[in-house]
Amino acid sequence: MSNFNGLRRLLVMISAAALVIPACGNGDTTTTTGPTGPSTAPVASATTSEPVTTVTPTSTTTVTTTTSIDTEATRQTVYFLLEELDVDDGSPGPYLVPVYREAPVAENATETALRLLLEGPTADETAGIPPISTAIPEGTTLLGVVVDGATATVDLSGAFDDGGGSFGMFARLAQVVYTVTRSAEVDEVVFSIDGDVVTDFSSEGIELDGAQQRDDLYDMLPPIFVDSPAWGQPVTSPIQVQGLSNVFEAVSQVMLTDDDGEPLYEDDVLATCGNGCWGDWQTEISYTVDREQFGALIVWAFSAEDGSRINIREYPVLLN
Repeated sequence: MSNFNGLRRLLVMISAAALVIPACGNGDTTTTTGPTGPSTAPVASATTSEPVTTVTPTSTTTVTTTTSIDTEATRQTVYFLLEELDVDDGSPGPYLVPVYREAPVAENATETALRLLLEGPTADETAGIPPISTAIPEGTTLLGVVVDGATATVDLSGAFDDGGGSFGMFARLAQVVYTVTRSAEVDEVVFSIDGDVVTDFSSEGIELDGAQQRDDLYDMLPPIFVDSPAWGQPVTSPIQVQGLSNVFEAVSQVMLTDDDGEPLYEDDVLATCGNGCWGDWQTEISYTVDREQFGALIVWAFSAEDGSRINIREYPVLLN
């Protein structure tokens, strides 16, 4: 697991390549499980209309790795919240972000993923620029999960609906739904608290009309959402990159850089829908590196008003 611990340590470094000052959030409270991150990020050229050419980390942190993945572990993806880079583009967030985890081999992968989700972000992740957080209250425990066909019933302890604020409530629902439906076999989630199926969630009175699906919670996604690969995931060429977007003319930009910030790939992608609707997009990225290293997968769109880059997100990936 030394490689993955190194990856976690690198999150602060790779985040230092942020293209603008991090967002302040949307006013509702979410909880974090680590120290508060720095309040500002380096300012670079993301607010101009010039092409992206480099993304250069400013940290001097050194990461030593041996193997890309522990052979006695399985790959898991859980969903936390990531602050947005651009505070002026009308989408401050925080929004969902898939985050890579490794876990011991287990029979019930869905249960394993949920337990990793409830552990929350690492201290390095919460201290990163931008920071990763969770809306799930500390002390929430998993009481059980039953998968019946394409439906998973997730039973959580009463702490899950503690607190207030509609954003935080929808965010924690989304974290669970997206984590559970990462499995190709599960399409929807029924919530249960202390053994009782929930139809009226939290003090906010959120009505849960039956099982919840991903598209019920699209408001928790950034305008350009990378669903695969996950934040910090080891990858090999070619990378299958896919996600969702709701941007002008359905066009987004995708770039992959090496650990020096030099571009390895850059192109645009076209979603199946745009201009006020969500569409799927995907692309395949081929690259060549001479050693294992951390790179950055960066997505953004060009503003229809002035051509500046907006809706920027940056994901560290371990290139092999």
